[in-house]
Amino acid sequence: MSDRLTSEQYRRMAEGLLQTAIEAPAEKKQDFLRHAADYLAFARKQDERSDVTPEHVQRDTEDQHRQVRQLIKEALDLPTPEVFEKFLDFNTSFRRLGVWNARMAYIRRPGARIIATEYEWKNVGRFVAPDAVPIIILWPSSPIRMVYELEDTGPPIERESINDPFAVSGKFDSRALSALHSSLKRQRSFKIHIEARRQGYSRAGTASSHGNAAEPPIGPWTNGDRIGQFAQRNAESGPYSAAGGIPAFRITVNDRLEEKERFVTIAHELGHIFLGHLGSCNSQRGNKDQESGWPDRCFLGKNEREVEAEAVAYLVASRAGLVPASAQYLRTYVMSAAMAKIEIMAKIDIDLIVRSAARIERMCKVRYGSMEFAPAS
Repeated sequence: MSDRLTSEQYRRMAEGLLQTAIEAPAEKKQDFLRHAADYLAFARKQDERSDVTPEHVQRDTEDQHRQVRQLIKEALDLPTPEVFEKFLDFNTSFRRLGVWNARMAYIRRPGARIIATEYEWKNVGRFVAPDAVPIIILWPSSPIRMVYELEDTGPPIERESINDPFAVSGKFDSRALSALHSSLKRQRSFKIHIEARRQGYSRAGTASSHGNAAEPPIGPWTNGDRIGQFAQRNAESGPYSAAGGIPAFRITVNDRLEEKERFVTIAHELGHIFLGHLGSCNSQRGNKDQESGWPDRCFLGKNEREVEAEAVAYLVASRAGLVPASAQYLRTYVMSAAMAKIEIMAKIDIDLIVRSAARIERMCKVRYGSMEFAPAS
């Protein structure tokens, strides 16, 4: 029996993912929508190869697409207050785009800094990179047009030269990043899945909780699965369930960042997790390689969370010989708190910051020497 799914099964999976997106937190919606779009594309390819009558395919496809469009509309109409505020700011920043096109661009590149056509980029001496991922917008007298975000153009821009808050200088030993990935895979009391993704020049990465699961949520191309195998595994079990198991988290990192910038970004996002900003994790004793155990501190506000996480990233990066632009990054949140008359330091847990930084260093397998004492007399 073939493990290839039918177009109907792919569409049912897409609907399940979209139903999940409706109730999912804002930071998870894009993942579910992206995978749903993938499955709809697979369904269309299956229809093209199918030997059923064209009339049946067209009628079934139209009905399914009508349902999916409604689900997408519902998923996009239920933002959290924080995401809604970000969308309004985004729409104001990109006034050349229509309101709906700005919404489409926001879904694809929430961290966009500049969006322009290929013609416009050429006029300012830049070019669209060969591996660019276009942003699709609607256009009068033409169904769609392609536009491109700054990070999909060349030549590369040195972040440090423009005072970018994600800039990192210094020499970096890539073995630390490899060791970190290996250490994360060995954890048994929590799972953290790191994924590289195009995000827009002004976004370095994100961290999100995916509830409790035996394994972290995965996409169609992870863990060596073929598309059919992944789909078969999930088609009968329904949407992802967060019942039982161990805490699972996902970190996304901008795939356009340099290696040292990725390292600092991952340290920042791990900081959010280990500081309890996304929920707690029970401690597991008896295995020196296990790095579990932190409290639930979801009650903290955004300013406190960002200050703590960046403090962790700064400690890890500076001790590794890197110079992150932490002061530039934190200035926004400190000023925001001051304007709102919020005392940030009252809720900052320095002990937990130190423990989180030490945990990341252990997982990176880095040591910077040791102290020497006189022999005992």
